[in-house]
Amino acid sequence: MPRFIVHLGALLAPLIAASAEHWAFQPLKPVKAAGVDEFIHLKLREQGLSPSPRTDTRTLIRRASIDLTGLPPSPEETEAFVRDASPDAYPRLIERLLASPHYGEQWARHWLDVARYSDTKGYVYAREEKKWVHATPYRDWVVRSLNADMPYDRFLLLQLAADQVVPPRSPDLAAMGFLTLGRRFLGVSHDIIDDRIDVVMRGTQAMTVACARCHDHKFDPIPTRDYYSLYGIFQSSAEALVPCAAGEDPKLAELVKKNRGLMTKRREEQMARTRARAADYQKALSELDKYPEQGFDQIIDEKDLNPFIVHRWKAWMDAHPGAELNEETLKQADSPAYVPDEHIANNEMYFPTGIITELWKAQAEVDRHLLKTSNTPAHATVLLDRPLPSSPRVLLRGNPLTKGDAVPRQFLSLFGNQRPFTKGSGRLELAQAIIDPHNPLTARVMVNRIWQHHFGRGLVSTPSDFGKQGGTPTHPELLDWLAQRFMDSGWSLKTMHRLIMLSETYQQSSLKSDSRDPDNRLLSRMNPHRLSFEEARDAWLTAAGQLDLKVGGPPEALFSASNKRRTLYTLVDRENVPAVMRTFDFANPDLSIPQRSETSVPQQALFGMNHPFVVQQTRALVKATTSAPSDTARINRLYAQLFQRHPTQAEVEAALRFVQEEPATIAVEPDHSKSWQYGYGEWNEDTGRVKSFTPLPHFTGSAWQGADAWPNPQLGWAQLTAAGGHPGNDRRHAVVRRWIAPASGTYDIQSMLIHEPDVGDGIRGFMSHSRLGKLRDAHLKNSKADLSLTAIEFQTGDTLDFIVDIADGLNSDQFLWSPKIAPSTHATGSGGDSSQETWDAEKDFSAQPKQPLNAWEQLVQVLMLSNEFMFVD
Repeated sequence: MPRFIVHLGALLAPLIAASAEHWAFQPLKPVKAAGVDEFIHLKLREQGLSPSPRTDTRTLIRRASIDLTGLPPSPEETEAFVRDASPDAYPRLIERLLASPHYGEQWARHWLDVARYSDTKGYVYAREEKKWVHATPYRDWVVRSLNADMPYDRFLLLQLAADQVVPPRSPDLAAMGFLTLGRRFLGVSHDIIDDRIDVVMRGTQAMTVACARCHDHKFDPIPTRDYYSLYGIFQSSAEALVPCAAGEDPKLAELVKKNRGLMTKRREEQMARTRARAADYQKALSELDKYPEQGFDQIIDEKDLNPFIVHRWKAWMDAHPGAELNEETLKQADSPAYVPDEHIANNEMYFPTGIITELWKAQAEVDRHLLKTSNTPAHATVLLDRPLPSSPRVLLRGNPLTKGDAVPRQFLSLFGNQRPFTKGSGRLELAQAIIDPHNPLTARVMVNRIWQHHFGRGLVSTPSDFGKQGGTPTHPELLDWLAQRFMDSGWSLKTMHRLIMLSETYQQSSLKSDSRDPDNRLLSRMNPHRLSFEEARDAWLTAAGQLDLKVGGPPEALFSASNKRRTLYTLVDRENVPAVMRTFDFANPDLSIPQRSETSVPQQALFGMNHPFVVQQTRALVKATTSAPSDTARINRLYAQLFQRHPTQAEVEAALRFVQEEPATIAVEPDHSKSWQYGYGEWNEDTGRVKSFTPLPHFTGSAWQGADAWPNPQLGWAQLTAAGGHPGNDRRHAVVRRWIAPASGTYDIQSMLIHEPDVGDGIRGFMSHSRLGKLRDAHLKNSKADLSLTAIEFQTGDTLDFIVDIADGLNSDQFLWSPKIAPSTHATGSGGDSSQETWDAEKDFSAQPKQPLNAWEQLVQVLMLSNEFMFVD
């Protein structure tokens, strides 16, 4: 019987024994081979298949460049490679790409999917900062580590236990974002720990251990006891915000000192309150049903007994039968009255609700300073071992109120009889167990992920599930051979790329297909695949000559006007992932995602045809080719920039016919966007107009506001959207939606101003005519006002302002107001036959007046959306 089969008792033994025979739990089998092709060709011969010939050089350099860097090659790089007839041309290409700083960016994105990376926490209460301060340092650490070809065992060790293997302020502390960047779950610790168990075990072991939270795993040899052994490791670890770079920031030091002083004061007060009510807490043990252990919906006053402390009291009494809790005992660090000196994320459950809010607000001051100050040292959120590790107990059916047997902190029992971890929480020992060369999963899982990103599908089709419900390897001997080579190379990822990409299998053409292997599982040809959203956006920017190749740094909003950086550096808000990223199958940042879906839906084509971003890149590329000496030369330049090849004669002729027969602009409906402007100013009651009108400077794609961030230091909360908006922070910053009359005449205005919140003191709204002054006004709170007007006289160029400011204070001042304006049907003599043309504030809302694409721009847009551009191979 293999050494790693464990007997857990008479009932579990048959299941464990059967499950442990599963291929993934067996030691690596020693396999000798000359290379990848030996395994692939053997399988093909067994099925009567043959490999495809080598693909052409242009396809090969594009395939290799996008695989390794996520960027297409330049026309110059492509031509140089095509002309290079030396036998080492392709190996040198691979070395150049592996040495590129953009290699780390491309492969970091693959790992960040597994790590459920996000720049934000998800839904949190307003008391705390929404953005993670350590997201950028973690993402940049992953990029640097991959570029440096950090050994994979070291890569994992640092992400699990850097706090125990590197010195203070080490940049490697940022690695622990792998554990601490998950959702906040409104502070519910059981769910936070479950998330960490899941990302570690699925990410590194391809084992769905989280399925054993409530019951023994239904298919794999993972009893619930194993889940809670791991649970105890993370329960014995506490979050801490620490610097991971050299340098000092006096302002930050001041904020940290203030925050720590407040925490110390509130801890001492809470411990004194608990000791003073020891008798009440003792009595509460007889009526535990009145004190739910943990819930985000509890509101606790300083006079209340704290349910969390009640249950700690019970746990202490259970662990110390017959012991008496006196004043001296209650001051000890293991007593139920003691509040640990930790980050508020760890100890908030000890405090009344009002104090929790106060402490989080103090922490938020620190966090916001770190986020907004560019020259402050980078910080990491790490886990530190608690001085007194907890002894975990099985939570029956996953219910914290029904505790079962105590279990030791240790590794999975399917790997053999485990010794309990003894060093602190056991997190370092867990990391060492994962990267142990005798662990049959770690190397297999990672080489399968590498293979997956080169061929579109792993040797095991379920890259984060190597259990009995997962796929079986198509080439098991190859998987073990790669895993052993991986470890023998010093866990070098770049060595594995070379091994795979220099094979004949990788260099095959993708054109041939065989009905005997329709899914190409045996790899008789290369698999074509569509660019990911990040690769497509980066390729569009590259083709247009707009891509900013700066590596690292804080994220930017996807469609910010200034954002020309690689899509890796786009802000990922797990509560509000941009719709276009979801449309193009971006990884869900709430979960560890091993492989992305690849859907084809109409919205993808509509984005390419209509979105301002694609139009901007189209126009930039057209403008960059205006210096071409002829139309034919211009078409050649476009094809080189987009496809790294020359167009065929037929393609040139078709393009010439298209651009020389300039199509007439088809006006489907009038473009009214140029009739609207969006700005801010101060209402002047004496004149019935705004004192001045200043355009709002920044368009996000869905709103006009002061800057990319909202609110922002420049204009605060001032914002206008298609449906309404929000006034600025004071009356000097009223928001103004302005309509400009296109022609003289009389007009009707349909106008409903709505303020929904039932808090604060409401808003003020005004309608002001540039010549006639104030037309209507209203003061609203949790109500609506019909501000419609009929037969208002306008001359060409007159303006009508729809103005909203705060009442007396800034509080919940968002509003809805999207007026419609049309030639009047009430004017004398109109007879009701006026034009039906309507200016609709919501429908007409946009960044700028729409300008139809000319023939050259339409040509480039079509080429940018073609399969040749959007697919590899």
